[in-house]
Amino acid sequence: MKPDAPPRPVVPGQARHRLGLRLTRAAVAAAGVALLVTGLVLNAFLFFSSRSALHEDMQAQARMAGDNSAAALLFGDVPTANEILASLQASSVVLSATLFDARGERFAAYQRPGVAPAAPLSDAERAAALAGPLFRDGQLVVIRPVRQDTRAVGRIELVVSLQALERRAIDFAFISAAAALLALGIAYLLAVGIRRDIDRTEARLDELAFVDPVTRLYNRHAANEHLQAMVAAARRSGAGFTLMLLDLDDFKLVNDTLGHAVGDDVLRLMAERLRAGLRLSDLVFRFGGDEFVVVCDGPVREGASERLGAAAVACLQPPLQVGRHEIYVRGSVGIAQFPNDADDAQELLRAADTAMYGAKAAGKNTYAVFHPDMAQSSHSRLRIDTELRHAIQRNELVLHYQPIVALPDGDVLGVEALVRWQHPLRGLLQPAEFIDVAESTGLIVELGAWVLDAATRQLARWQAAGLGHLYIAVNVSGRQIKRAVLLPQVQAALKASGANPRRLQIEITEHTLVEDVNASVQTLTALRDMGVRIAIDDFGTGLSSLAYLKRLPIDKFKVDRSFVRELPEAAGDAAIVTAVVSMAHALGLQVVAEGVETPAQREFLARLGCNHAQGFLFGKPAPADQLHWLPAVGEAGSVVA
Repeated sequence: MKPDAPPRPVVPGQARHRLGLRLTRAAVAAAGVALLVTGLVLNAFLFFSSRSALHEDMQAQARMAGDNSAAALLFGDVPTANEILASLQASSVVLSATLFDARGERFAAYQRPGVAPAAPLSDAERAAALAGPLFRDGQLVVIRPVRQDTRAVGRIELVVSLQALERRAIDFAFISAAAALLALGIAYLLAVGIRRDIDRTEARLDELAFVDPVTRLYNRHAANEHLQAMVAAARRSGAGFTLMLLDLDDFKLVNDTLGHAVGDDVLRLMAERLRAGLRLSDLVFRFGGDEFVVVCDGPVREGASERLGAAAVACLQPPLQVGRHEIYVRGSVGIAQFPNDADDAQELLRAADTAMYGAKAAGKNTYAVFHPDMAQSSHSRLRIDTELRHAIQRNELVLHYQPIVALPDGDVLGVEALVRWQHPLRGLLQPAEFIDVAESTGLIVELGAWVLDAATRQLARWQAAGLGHLYIAVNVSGRQIKRAVLLPQVQAALKASGANPRRLQIEITEHTLVEDVNASVQTLTALRDMGVRIAIDDFGTGLSSLAYLKRLPIDKFKVDRSFVRELPEAAGDAAIVTAVVSMAHALGLQVVAEGVETPAQREFLARLGCNHAQGFLFGKPAPADQLHWLPAVGEAGSVVA
């Protein structure tokens, strides 16, 4: 079933269908040429083979007739010679036979009735016929010497018709051509049938790839392909077009309160309303969970964007009737124009996205037209907050792992799990681009739970693969401790994954610990009792105090990279790191130096007695399947040597 929104967008399936037809025609044409060439070669081979066989047969008959006529030549017995030559009429292809004596004079002859005598041979033709087959005027001339014992007593000349041979060749050519045409026709019918099956399969695959099953609109993939084609066409023509990005406000509330089935009905009805309320030339796509994209072709004129935005918002105003529920759906619309606001399709999407969040910041249920001033920090933080919530739900977050090694030998002891965001539009985002927003909005609690779940699952996979000596360090937020959720989150993650708690290390910043020492001590003590390791991250950047350090159930310090960056040249940093290492060892704790990037830093830290190190010198953060220092892991979870 095809979506019924006219016109169709430009998607690869259409070009692929045309290419498929061309390939089918080319394949049939190639088969026809192959059959034609094969038939010609075979027919030529059979004709020349038959002609060669005829020549050999006539040579044999000429030899027999000559041998039988030798005595008649010696004794001048013409009647006998004529009788011998007349016996050749049994061969339907022999037109005439002439016997010459030793002086070259005609002695006896046979001429098939109703056939005109052949023209006399020239000396050159006679010499050629004696040397091999002579073909002239559609006839074969065969000349054999007549010998009595070893003495030549004359010669015999046969003129043989090639008409029967040529007729057979023509008949065979017609038969070959008919067979080739029949085979070509059958091949064409088979190819057309297969092409139809392929077209149906490709159409189904295109539908799965480009059509949203809920709304029957074309999906994000189709939207991206169509935008690329629109941008290319606009560059060629110099014209422009408009893009609208519509995000339904607070749609999660519908799913959470009425269920996803009702939510799907709302999306379906909203898609129908957008197609009915906008211009026939406007293409509507479902871009994501509760996002729609509208591509509006036509010249970019003053006020056009505002009219389009007002029309889109108007589509949202009447309530939707879903079963017994009357639902008011609101949405925010962002509008951007090509080429005024962007140079390519992805930049245009980002511009519309920015404008859409500008509409949300303006109070929602309105539209906003993109302008450069929208790239403000408040709008960006709002967008990140909303998208990050969706990212957690859609599993767009990924973990990268950076090795932690022992000093001085460099053996990998564990890894630190570092969260990244695989944003559908902006690519891979680093923590600095979203962690602060997550902290300020409280979303860090949900984000922290996701990281714990993902890290413990990876830890369990490595344990099953025989890499149980590795530990994973996970950073946690002070909000998780303040809300008393860190302990149950760790317990739930370990229970769900089956990972060994002794291989899990929780890292918390020094500043977070001093905000509420009592709550921190209580939570961290419970974690230590489970076997989980505790490390103070970025040590030295907070308000370090032995008064609370001795109360905390911790296992190690992590020296902040700011103190390692200029080692060993910076005397002040060297003194601080030396003091931290000495204090940690005095307290029975281990020390990890962060940000190690040079061999000189590694050697200096090793001389100080620093236990572990971490930094680009030993490996950059990477996904689990790209950690080159890990042994390969087989399908069953075992280490492959």
